Amino acid sequence: MSPFALPDLVAPGPASPPPSPAAGTVRRRLLLMALSLVVPAVLFMVLLARAEFGESRARYERQLIATTRALVLATDRQIGQGQSVLQALAVSPALISGDLPAFERQARAAVQGDGGWIVLIDGDRQLVDTRLPPGAPPPRARLPDDRWRTIREGRTSVSNLIVRKDDSGPAPAFVSIDMPVIVDGQLRDLAYVQTPEAFATLFASQNIPPSWTASIVDRNASVVARSKDLKRFLGHKVSGEMRQAMARGNEGVSLSHTLDGTPTLSAFSRSPASGWAFIVGVPRTELSRANWSSVGGLTLASLVLLIIGAAVALAVSREISAAVRGLGADAKAVAAGGEIAVVPDRFQEIAEVRAALHDASVQLRAREAEELRAHQRQQLMINELNHRVKNTLFTVQSLARQSLGRPDDTPGLHAFNERIMALARAHDLLTRSVWEGADLQEILEETLEPYLDRTILAGPPVALTPNAALALSMVFHELGTNAGKYGALSLPEGVVTVVWHVDPAARHRLTLHWEERGGPTVSPPARKGFGSRLIAATLKSDLAGEARIDYRPSGLVCVLTLSLRRPDEEEAEGRDA
Repeated sequence: MSPFALPDLVAPGPASPPPSPAAGTVRRRLLLMALSLVVPAVLFMVLLARAEFGESRARYERQLIATTRALVLATDRQIGQGQSVLQALAVSPALISGDLPAFERQARAAVQGDGGWIVLIDGDRQLVDTRLPPGAPPPRARLPDDRWRTIREGRTSVSNLIVRKDDSGPAPAFVSIDMPVIVDGQLRDLAYVQTPEAFATLFASQNIPPSWTASIVDRNASVVARSKDLKRFLGHKVSGEMRQAMARGNEGVSLSHTLDGTPTLSAFSRSPASGWAFIVGVPRTELSRANWSSVGGLTLASLVLLIIGAAVALAVSREISAAVRGLGADAKAVAAGGEIAVVPDRFQEIAEVRAALHDASVQLRAREAEELRAHQRQQLMINELNHRVKNTLFTVQSLARQSLGRPDDTPGLHAFNERIMALARAHDLLTRSVWEGADLQEILEETLEPYLDRTILAGPPVALTPNAALALSMVFHELGTNAGKYGALSLPEGVVTVVWHVDPAARHRLTLHWEERGGPTVSPPARKGFGSRLIAATLKSDLAGEARIDYRPSGLVCVLTLSLRRPDEEEAEGRDA
């Protein structure tokens, strides 16, 4: 290597392998696996919670509707019992004949112990009132017009809640079942009267939970009976929300508030017989607790399933990771030319890949063995060819000596032999590279080997084809021989500098400068010798180039311009252009 060789032209060593990404790949796989488990589970829990909320509310709605319907039946049954008492009394002969004392005794006996009382009334006063002691004069009480209107129409009806504005009378608030009767030829109102407390007992019989609120309201939406705080809210109108819901139909469910302000989910049903409505409300907090309790159980079950799934996935991922790492080791073994053992694996895909790697390793080893044999045969043939070429060159040398006589008698015989030896050395160099080509600097070093201590070589690596290597070997031999006989290398202090570069615009064009210094004074020759003609002919025919020779007094300068492509490629490019 010349001391003028540039450092950046030295081929870099192999780069250190990057760190293995196995750990990061496993972590990413586990993360993706965890996400693939968590995200569907979360979505499932959300959808399940939503469905559970809806189902829980639907269950409460069904239960509330069923309770209101049961209250309708129980209240209608209680009202029906009062109507039965009235029907029995209405056909009493004492009533029909106007024997009021006898009728009063029958009426007292009919309602004894049931919490209600019988009133017989005309338009302006009461005739009989079983709530009063026997013989006590009944109070003067005028029947309201709406009730008289029903009596005149001959219909039995259930009144709305009647609240007295004063404390007169046996009860401050009551409900009356009115039936028209004929007493001694006169139309009268026979009424079965009950206090609101008589209807409040119905809530206990329906097992209304203590946290719920049940109410019975009349046709004016006034509270007749209530499971909580009856005295406080008796006669009050239900909330506006509930009145709006009741105006839309005879049965339904609505979000509303009780009279004490508790948010509820309330259901109502209206009795077709009396027109009264029955309302049952469950506090929304209780509904939410029940929903969240169900959701909590579902969430816990989902979390347990998620943990089990994650544990199973982690175990499987570890097995898969181990199997994949095993495949990686098998792939490295294939790259190194080793043999892959076929072992069973619980994952069919892994087993198939390992079997494929085993087949590939067998085929690769077979191909490598075949390539090695082919390379050995090729090397043997090249060596044999090189040996025969050398023998042929030696034969040519021998024939030249025998034909032309002694070197003293034939001045050109020595130069001829040197040229033959230059060809032999070029053949040796190409044989070492299996005739794949040679580097330009190797050709120069091989040709100028006797003068390397006085030769400076500088330039980038340039790969030459075998033909170009042979041709430049002959060119450099002629230049070196001329320098050794007549030029710079003929004197001990003489130096030859060879510098070359590749054209950046055309990477196949090479320019080489040969410059001699420190030799004898040079002058142009009288005629061109064989060496000059050989150089020009070789460059033109084999390298599609030219040589410019300048005979300076300080030393010969030769500039070679040549193509690194074959001459037929140059001609084809010229035709395309």
